[in-house]
Amino acid sequence: MNKMGLVYLLAFGGFVMGTAEMVVMGILGMIRDDFNVSVGTAGQLVTLYAIVFAVGTPILVSLTGRMKRKRLLMLTFLLFIVGNMIAFFSPNFTVLMLSRVFLAASQGVFTVVALMVSSSLVAPEKQGNAIGIIYMGFSTALVAGTPIGTIIGEFWGWRPVFMLIAILSVLAVVGIAAWMPKVEEQKPIGIRDQLMALKDRRIVSGLAITFFWITGYQLMFTYIAPFLETAVGMSTTLISTALFVCGLFAVVGSRIGGYGADKWGMVRTLLVSLLLHAAALAVLPLAAATVASALIILAIWFGAAWMTTPAQQYYLISLNPEASGLALGLNSSVLQLGMAVGAGLGGWVVSQTSLTDLGWVAAISILLSLFAALYSFSLRSNTQSVRSL
Repeated sequence: MNKMGLVYLLAFGGFVMGTAEMVVMGILGMIRDDFNVSVGTAGQLVTLYAIVFAVGTPILVSLTGRMKRKRLLMLTFLLFIVGNMIAFFSPNFTVLMLSRVFLAASQGVFTVVALMVSSSLVAPEKQGNAIGIIYMGFSTALVAGTPIGTIIGEFWGWRPVFMLIAILSVLAVVGIAAWMPKVEEQKPIGIRDQLMALKDRRIVSGLAITFFWITGYQLMFTYIAPFLETAVGMSTTLISTALFVCGLFAVVGSRIGGYGADKWGMVRTLLVSLLLHAAALAVLPLAAATVASALIILAIWFGAAWMTTPAQQYYLISLNPEASGLALGLNSSVLQLGMAVGAGLGGWVVSQTSLTDLGWVAAISILLSLFAALYSFSLRSNTQSVRSL
């Protein structure tokens, strides 16, 4: 298999793992009814996943730093399969919660390692594109994996969803074992070194880009269904269709972001995507006047948001290529933290004002991300150069 084929194989892995993370939102009601718990209790499946992902990823990446990358990729998927089987056979809600620990920990490590490996497989001028392909896998989970999993849950119950994910995981393991070449491991980075990295203003400002970006995105996305129903007047069927179409734009955005990082430079790609993102969120409350205008702005929003992701990952790798796992591990933690903050802040906005104000507040967060990016870029000439504009 050629090198780009290997990148697509890792993207398939991202699709499978991303589906396990996001499909819970579609089958949450089924899990609630099956175990006779409240919606709030069932929602802790999402919260626990985010906490384990955020806290565990940098620690596990550090502990596995000396392990061969191919072996580590296979190990993460084997643990991922175990997590899905625990979910499938879970006799009670507590055991199902335990399965989320396995799933989150394995996905956190896989995400970091897959991004590192994909970057090392291709030439420097194609690294942005490779990262974009990996994130296309995760965004495809939003478009296809989650809706398909929800449909399976409606017809056959939520447990077969995890069995299907486990089967797809076996295919990924076989593919990695058969075709993935040996990739050199990085020097392991201890927790103390990771904390020391937070004294580097480039790293901190780079992570701030991620934090404010994902906070703004999640602030609106968490409540997108009630927003579309209340403010736009969409039916449940139309909301599902709209989110599916917007998910397609998320896939397109991932590819454009990766391509743009190579073709136009990561700096320019990041700035353009953040500006479009902020503008779309700011206009969204006004666009709610009609279904057509709302759909157009939603498409721009999703495309711009996912366009940021590969360019941002590429930028973080460029800050310290020799220790890219450090930056990517910390970034994964910040990403999950921002998602939690965004969801919480969105709930506060809704309780204090209304759903229509979510767009304005989210846009402010994206603008803060833009300012963090400008500051971070201004520091680069003092240490190392990044790809020129």
